[in-house]
Amino acid sequence: MEELNKTQLVLLTLLVSFITSISTGIITFSLLQEAPVGVTQVINRVVEKTIEQVVPVEIGRTQTVKETTVVVKEEDLVIDAINKNSKAILRIRDTVLIDGAASPLYGIGFLISTDGFVVTDKKEGINTSSLFEASFPDGTIVQMKVATVDEENGLVYFKIIKDAKTVLPGTPIGLATKDVQLGQTVISIEGETKDIVSIGRVQSFNYIGDEKNKTIATINTDILAKTKVFGGPLVNLNGEVVGMKTSKVSSGTTDSSYVSLSLLKASITKNTK
Repeated sequence: MEELNKTQLVLLTLLVSFITSISTGIITFSLLQEAPVGVTQVINRVVEKTIEQVVPVEIGRTQTVKETTVVVKEEDLVIDAINKNSKAILRIRDTVLIDGAASPLYGIGFLISTDGFVVTDKKEGINTSSLFEASFPDGTIVQMKVATVDEENGLVYFKIIKDAKTVLPGTPIGLATKDVQLGQTVISIEGETKDIVSIGRVQSFNYIGDEKNKTIATINTDILAKTKVFGGPLVNLNGEVVGMKTSKVSSGTTDSSYVSLSLLKASITKNTK
């Protein structure tokens, strides 16, 4: 032993400890095999309890999840809904001169496809052979012609005159997947020269069809119209169109009724093929 240096002494100590550990394990295993069942069960319970007390603590430390509550205000949803649709709304005028001056605003319309289809209210006495122009919110002006007229629902479809290389400044407006419900918050967008917004709730419906197969035809709200302009969309808080203000369903300038999403969807499908 005196001839060993420090490193050799450390290695010898580790070797002795290793051999001792192995011997202890063998002896313990042999004793457990010969020990009564009661003693073995007690030892197993001690091991289980130790695992239950130690392991969950370690798991808890590595799997800590922090929950954050995000409060979404209705005001924020309204702002997002308006901004989502602002670029798809156009103001339409007839290019025919009346008494030497350009005709007044025909109405509001909104872009419904990348092909350039625009839907709006059908006015009495519309000249379907006339050339119309529409202005996007960014000031871009496009020429349009009447594509089809939906007499039944009081709608007219324009087609923007463009070639394959023309890029429209606005993206098509999105339609909701289902009709609104009673009490739901809705937003109307109107205005002759700029967007005027009104917020209200759905109060009632007018239906068509029998009791088994009835469809919402008109949405009645508590919104009071601010202008005499028709063709503006009614949207939900997701910014999806759920109706349109038309002269056919509105008896007056302060009327709060809108053609329903169901009729609007069916009309679009039929008239934009």
